[in-house]
Amino acid sequence: MGEKGSVTKQRIIEVMAGLLEENGYEATGLSELGKEAETPKGSLYFHFPGGKEELTSLAILHSGEQLNEFFNLAFSKSESPTHAIKQVFSALEDRIVTSNYRKGCPIATTAMEAANQSIPVANACKEVYALWSKTIESYLTQNGYNPRVAKTLSVSILSLWEGALLLSKLQKSPEPLRMAQKTADLLLKT
Repeated sequence: MGEKGSVTKQRIIEVMAGLLEENGYEATGLSELGKEAETPKGSLYFHFPGGKEELTSLAILHSGEQLNEFFNLAFSKSESPTHAIKQVFSALEDRIVTSNYRKGCPIATTAMEAANQSIPVANACKEVYALWSKTIESYLTQNGYNPRVAKTLSVSILSLWEGALLLSKLQKSPEPLRMAQKTADLLLKT
């Protein structure tokens, strides 16, 4: 595959990632994807012979890596873990509010839908959540937290923001994210 093919493939993955975040796995069809990516349906199967499952898995991994890069950047620019986690919650709030509550976590909707339907997609979702949790855990350990405590905190903080994103999306309000961020602050201080 040449450079043009690689660019096309990456564009398809990025468009799929956006559609999955807004619509979920079931509501995202390949016809819609082809239209949004301005790519013929046959080209989708050329680039992704494993079909929707392969493409979804790659899109999930892409979204997960992008958000993980953001976490690392926020962590590197923060003076404390409390400040870093506040930055993450604030960015998630901005993301959901500016999308008029159409976006939230780029993984959650697909993870819930595909958990019992597609092993490759479920595995990609698990891989992303493990990556995020490990990133937070490593950051906390580097900042003086006991490794066991850091692991518990990373899962707790990840769970807080996933639940808060869902509630914010349903309520069309940033308030659940703000409340979850305050709870994360308390957890980090104990």
